[in-house]
Amino acid sequence: MTAKGVNYPNVFKKELGGKTVNLRSCDTLFSLFLGYYPKMKLGWDDDRRRWTVSILNFFAELGKFYGYQVWLKPDYGVRNINNKETREWLVDLCWYFEAEYFTAHWVELALESELSSQTIDDILYDFWKLTDIKAFMKVGIFAPKLSKKESLLQELIAVVAQHGIKIPTEKYLIILILYHGKVEDETKRIEIDGYEINYLGDFKRIGSKRFPVKPL
Repeated sequence: MTAKGVNYPNVFKKELGGKTVNLRSCDTLFSLFLGYYPKMKLGWDDDRRRWTVSILNFFAELGKFYGYQVWLKPDYGVRNINNKETREWLVDLCWYFEAEYFTAHWVELALESELSSQTIDDILYDFWKLTDIKAFMKVGIFAPKLSKKESLLQELIAVVAQHGIKIPTEKYLIILILYHGKVEDETKRIEIDGYEINYLGDFKRIGSKRFPVKPL
């Protein structure tokens, strides 16, 4: 199952080619995600797997566009940078840098997505994986119940702050996909919130944007 209708290599070449982009900035990654989210044509009632596939396709193709090897399950329909079948490694998605002759290598970005469950315990189970992996950028994409948003954020902050291994170069981008229900106009029922947590557990809100419950 793959994301339909978006030729990311061509789109990125047209819209990002020649531009300087700081991929180690939570603000930048969140802005890119917000900008390309409408192209995914996702509706709140769509199957959660479709959401996961679409989001992982976006981040995988973005990594490939900037020269990173990508690791994720082959059934997401993404080929790696060598146009070969991918494999999952450690988390849902990795961007991996390999210098020529393997003289240097590291995980640039590690991503975990938990959209099928809205419980804090299930979300934390996946988030803990991010705290245990070494990477410059760590991205967690979750869809908690709106009423549990603040409780979840406090739990995520605590997990980072209390971890015994702290690497000053790592940053966490938290993307929350929230549903506001019928109390809101159909054009504003989905809210996407972005937050940054540093290695000490210091926290800031990056921004937020509303989207329609069904794709336009």
